[in-house]
Amino acid sequence: MTNHSDTRLADNHIVVTGGARGIGRGIAVRCARAGANVSIFDTKPTVAEETAGLVREHGGDAEVYEVDVTDGAVVADAVESAIDALGPIDGLVNNAGVQQAIPLLETTESEWDLHFDVNTKGTFIVSKAIAARMVEHDVRGSIVNISSVGAERPFPGQGAYGASKAAVLAFTTVLAKELSEHGITVNALKPGTVETPMVETWLEEHAEQSGKTTDEILGETLDVHILDRIGQPEEVGHLAVLLLSEEGDWITGESIAIDGGYLKQ
Repeated sequence: MTNHSDTRLADNHIVVTGGARGIGRGIAVRCARAGANVSIFDTKPTVAEETAGLVREHGGDAEVYEVDVTDGAVVADAVESAIDALGPIDGLVNNAGVQQAIPLLETTESEWDLHFDVNTKGTFIVSKAIAARMVEHDVRGSIVNISSVGAERPFPGQGAYGASKAAVLAFTTVLAKELSEHGITVNALKPGTVETPMVETWLEEHAEQSGKTTDEILGETLDVHILDRIGQPEEVGHLAVLLLSEEGDWITGESIAIDGGYLKQ
């Protein structure tokens, strides 16, 4: 099922972290629909191969690498292997993340550290490794960091998650300023409630803590979105493709909500 009507990323090499499922899968497939070849970095390589298969169905080449984004040496090796396989990297989507619903008084140091290690430190490690190669190969590329509406308007139980995603927004601003001289744009997306396994788990955790059903929690969540529905992973992919393509060449340092109006409700 190859669609040649969108060629904005034709022959571009895009790396998507956390691309095995959820928003990462949606972005990887949407990039392939725009003509890209995709390298998928994930801790679940078997599941990531399913995403790679979808990328190939849309005409793109795809490679999967088992990567823990908190491990700099593993990331460095994967970046070199990806370049060897698919050529210089044109774009990066830092999507790998964790989210737990834990009240502050029950949050352990290890749970707090986990959010910052994956969501924030992982974004730093992968960005540094790939930005260095973009500069080395004189690629005027693009980096898209996946933050969250939880960085600005978190629910109870999202202390560690919201704080780690807010840190991604600050990091995005700095990286945009530092990489501008190399022609590299850096932006952040703030998805709202999107239909993903991570959100399903969050709903279950939040329901357990509140004594409500998951349907009740979801209903309350949708009530605070202007558009009364949950988002789909590829809808985040639409905006990621724009930022990764030449259409996004004059957009940098921005944090853009894609949230069904959650932050405006």
